[in-house]
Amino acid sequence: MLDDRSAIEHHKYSQRLTELERRSAAAQQRQQKKKPPKMHVGNKIRGIKIKRYVSNGERVLKLVVLFSAILLFMLYIISPLSKITTLHVTGNHDLTKEQVEKNANIYPGRFIWGVYLARHQLTKQAIRKNPQIKDLRIKVTGPQSLQISVKENALLGTAVMNNDTYAVLADGQLQRTKNADNGIAYKRFDGHKKVLATTAAQLGKLKLAIRNGISSVSYQPTKEYPDRVIIYMRDGNTVYGDLNTIGDKMGYYPAIAASMKNKGIIDLQVGAYSYDYGSKDK
Repeated sequence: MLDDRSAIEHHKYSQRLTELERRSAAAQQRQQKKKPPKMHVGNKIRGIKIKRYVSNGERVLKLVVLFSAILLFMLYIISPLSKITTLHVTGNHDLTKEQVEKNANIYPGRFIWGVYLARHQLTKQAIRKNPQIKDLRIKVTGPQSLQISVKENALLGTAVMNNDTYAVLADGQLQRTKNADNGIAYKRFDGHKKVLATTAAQLGKLKLAIRNGISSVSYQPTKEYPDRVIIYMRDGNTVYGDLNTIGDKMGYYPAIAASMKNKGIIDLQVGAYSYDYGSKDK
């Protein structure tokens, strides 16, 4: 009886042991499936060497490309391929293309990047040489092409003082010239350069349509009006004004002239009023 019980317990123990071994074996199999297969040390070293070789190769290639680009650009800068062959001038009205090029010292054959790098200095030089140039913009438009955009001081007309002829500019500057312009004629300003410059600067404020309607300007001061200028219009009217304010007051001219039934005088010295020729002696 005792032997039978021992046999049964031994059998149950064997079964439990077998079950534990089976579970342990199954767990090991699952663990092995999760773990990647171990790489041989030699393979690891070989992989590291390949990665380093590829990385170093990429670095070398980048450096070669960079220095090659720099070298090519430097060769281009000093080669005939970087010389100006096409030069465009825009924005000029009174000035010719040749005058702009000469004053800016820019011409076909110069190295384009040398011009571009010195553009600010060249602009100052051009303005100093020719007061008709108010500003310049230099722009590279191609490997061998350049564009110069010029902003002019408008040429208003000419004045003859002490047998010298001056071009009168919109900002009040005077430039000695040999050519008489068919714009506004400035008369009776002999010995009064500052007065002429002030008058010109005032008229330079006017809209082009009004300015183009002026035939001539005469400086005719009186005791009562020491700064009087008389403006003769192309439409037949005459304007009396103060040389210090005429630029602002002439803005009313079109409306006043349109309201006049006959040609006459528009007085802008003090206030603004008009009257026909012969109806009032001023």
